[in-house]
Amino acid sequence: MDPNFLAYLEPFDASKLPGPRGPDPVHRRALEAAVSGADAYRLTRAAVRVDGRTLRLGNRFVPVARYHEVAFVAVGRAAVSQALAAHHALGERLTQAYTIAPESTPPEVPFRDRVAASSGPGAAEAAELGAAVTELAGGLARGDLLLVLLSSGALGYLAAPPQGVGADAWRAELDRLHALGASGAEVAAIARVEASGPVGGRLGLATEAEVVTFVVDRGLGAAQLGGGPTVLVDEAERATSRAVLERVGAWAGLPAARRTPFLPDASRLKSRPAHVDRPVVVAEPADALREASAAVGEKRWLPRLVDLAGARPPEAAAERFVARAEELLRASDEDAATVDAVGLVAFATLTLDLPEGADEGPALDRFLAHAQQQVRRREMTVGAARTSGAPRAPSGGAASPRPAGGVVGARAPGERPTARPLPMRSGITDVGVLATAVLPRARSR
Repeated sequence: MDPNFLAYLEPFDASKLPGPRGPDPVHRRALEAAVSGADAYRLTRAAVRVDGRTLRLGNRFVPVARYHEVAFVAVGRAAVSQALAAHHALGERLTQAYTIAPESTPPEVPFRDRVAASSGPGAAEAAELGAAVTELAGGLARGDLLLVLLSSGALGYLAAPPQGVGADAWRAELDRLHALGASGAEVAAIARVEASGPVGGRLGLATEAEVVTFVVDRGLGAAQLGGGPTVLVDEAERATSRAVLERVGAWAGLPAARRTPFLPDASRLKSRPAHVDRPVVVAEPADALREASAAVGEKRWLPRLVDLAGARPPEAAAERFVARAEELLRASDEDAATVDAVGLVAFATLTLDLPEGADEGPALDRFLAHAQQQVRRREMTVGAARTSGAPRAPSGGAASPRPAGGVVGARAPGERPTARPLPMRSGITDVGVLATAVLPRARSR
């Protein structure tokens, strides 16, 4: 094992970060603990390991000698972390692998990788990337093992446009559905149903190898992540997506050929093939929140939960978050058991109503700007940051100037709204946006 790999996975190394560390130690401590708690490397490494002659795969234990070839595909924003975990767990037992991520894998992983910007469904390169993943899976045979390692962003890498539709046109259609009122999760579900490429269970059908899937989930469901490449689309999903299209007025204008994936068809495979296991969640928002709460609790702050994987749009999410934080503070003031607390830290993990893999930057800015308008207490600050960190430059080189998130506080009338940065390097995990509200108690100041 390369002794430098831990440094590669360190998301808060100041020498690699844009901008200053900022003057907000409680927000920063919470973010650092949250990312550590949902660390995709550590949790994937715990789920996949070899102990003597036994191989652990999630909650299953099988003989190492059971498989002739062992391969993995790692796709998404945390793909590098998961690829490293699989490499360190399996070592020379790995025969091939392919990683698709916003940044390159370390040289110690001796397999193919592809660096591509993470985006939502409709990415121009999805057809090419999906074909490469399918080719690797198709080259494996019965008696082999394929690990599918997925994190947010995988949908944009794997979900190619429907036959006869260009990538740009499909992306525009999906954006329009969102603008018409379909939620981010609904848009991603529609993409899963109608996309071409190795989604909707097709990757599992492309190989005879045993398939085990490990996911870093943002709280919206392991089956949906990445378009569910090893999970078949069922008739209920088709009907639900069709109802969404009808609700927003898009069904009537959909050509007959494009309607087929949303309609019942008795000839479709109904049950999961025996060689494909159910996805296993290795990291999720609860892991991040648990560690963040413990970290602030050690400093005598009172941690409280506002939302777990809240899916409201940025402005609505900001209004609910600030209002609930103030309610929780008032409740804690009336609780004699919390009298020794320095103050309250309210937490939430959010998706900001975006389709999987979409750039969170603009929505994050809107959340912070609206939160700043809602804050009434001068001592209260609100922070929000991606747990995936700041996006990389297109070349995969230095981090871009945009930080992972920011912290805002109440501002005087006429004062220009500004957010102090919360920097973090990308690629460690992705369990959504972490929101924090820090409210010191007046009597403790």
